[in-house]
Amino acid sequence: MKMIDRIKNRGNLTPTENEIVRYIRESPEKAVNMSLDELASTIYVSKSTIIRFCKKLGFHGHKELCVEVAKELNTLGADDIEVDVSMPFSGKDTPMEAARKMMQLSYKAINDTFSGIVMEPLMELASQIHEGRPFTVYAYGENFLPALDISTRLQALGYQISISNIPGTNTGRAISQAPGSAALLISYSGREPMLAQCARILLEKNIPVFLISGPSASSLKRLVDTVIEAGFYEPQPREVVLGSRTALLYILDVLYALVFNLDTEKHTAMLKADYEYRRRNTESAEGL
Repeated sequence: MKMIDRIKNRGNLTPTENEIVRYIRESPEKAVNMSLDELASTIYVSKSTIIRFCKKLGFHGHKELCVEVAKELNTLGADDIEVDVSMPFSGKDTPMEAARKMMQLSYKAINDTFSGIVMEPLMELASQIHEGRPFTVYAYGENFLPALDISTRLQALGYQISISNIPGTNTGRAISQAPGSAALLISYSGREPMLAQCARILLEKNIPVFLISGPSASSLKRLVDTVIEAGFYEPQPREVVLGSRTALLYILDVLYALVFNLDTEKHTAMLKADYEYRRRNTESAEGL
């Protein structure tokens, strides 16, 4: 039985809880994208009532309930074939079946991440970047390419973003990072000892530390000021890192969009100027 139907068929709900059920059944797309504050104010109930309702259904809180309901709102119409997020491939797959599995895995990663997205910490990070605060980005291994991508795109908009591609330099960079700057750590697992060491160094220097990570608990999350979660769950051991990479890239794309929208006209003009510069250079080179 689907989650929405299970909610409807429970017989031990209070009148107030039934009002929550009614709203989720009638407007599930809106409900799953609301924060706890927004849902409470929309249906005129207290936040504590919603939390008690979620726990009665077996969830830890509002966010977990929304994720489960959102999984049933697959608007792409993908089929019901289960994809193993740890190892989606099979020697029996045809080329089209492999392609379809990758589509389903990518959609699941983005859908799960979108369903659980919390905008406040993302907006705080975007605002600090937009205000011109220098940021140093820390990432390595599988997280490095997504980190390099967002750093390069933000640099193209004129922001002070630095990232090093030299292995083993992260702790040295943390020690030398200037006061008044901030740090962005990118780690899906949150289990890299080197990043934990960097976080401790930065906090001792009173440098604000943001972390973009996956949904699992980790020691790294306890060492930073602000955590931004990509809500797609990829269990350990992570044999093939695919869905988590997609989830991180999506969160970083959202961050880029938020920064861009804080001054759309300026950023659009900069990108157009850069395009024209590169076009003229290409034409000049072709004319040689």
